Amino acid sequence: ASSFIACAAPVAAAPAKTLQLEVLGSYAAGVFDQGAAEIVAHDPATQRLFVVNGANAGIDVLDLTDPAAPSKLFSIMLPGLGGANSVAVHKGVLAAAVEAVDKTQPGRAVFFAANCADPCAPLASVEVGALPDMLTFTPDGRYVLVANEGEPNADYSVDPEGSISIIDMKRGAAKLTQADVRTADF
Repeated sequence: ASSFIACAAPVAAAPAKTLQLEVLGSYAAGVFDQGAAEIVAHDPATQRLFVVNGANAGIDVLDLTDPAAPSKLFSIMLPGLGGANSVAVHKGVLAAAVEAVDKTQPGRAVFFAANCADPCAPLASVEVGALPDMLTFTPDGRYVLVANEGEPNADYSVDPEGSISIIDMKRGAAKLTQADVRTADF
């Protein structure tokens, strides 16, 4: 009887890649511990940063033309809605996931021109599932994908299904209708 033990030759570890980050600039919303800067999206064409501001339920629009000194241009407010939860930008279009005042009811995906002026009027607004919590454009910009959390109310007497909404952008944001939205519960 014989034994055989095979061993792999030692492999040199790849050199560790390091990443050095340096602060270029900062912006303070003036609000502490209230979710005043939750989700951000950058539009390279306008050098604007769109920031979900949980404290005012809107979207702060910052000017980044001088990255060392970001400055607030204005806020996009969403009257009649519960507040923005997420933002995304693609080729000059800003999309916002906006919950309903009653978070158990269907929310909305609201679209704006990224270069809009204050007050920033929506290009379109379409219904999605309950409590839209995140949205993103597909890399080609053809679709907007929305994750709808479907969170229950405080006493669980209303507990909507979570869902996914897919918004077809083929006709452009200004021509969106409810027919361009598909929502599937899961």
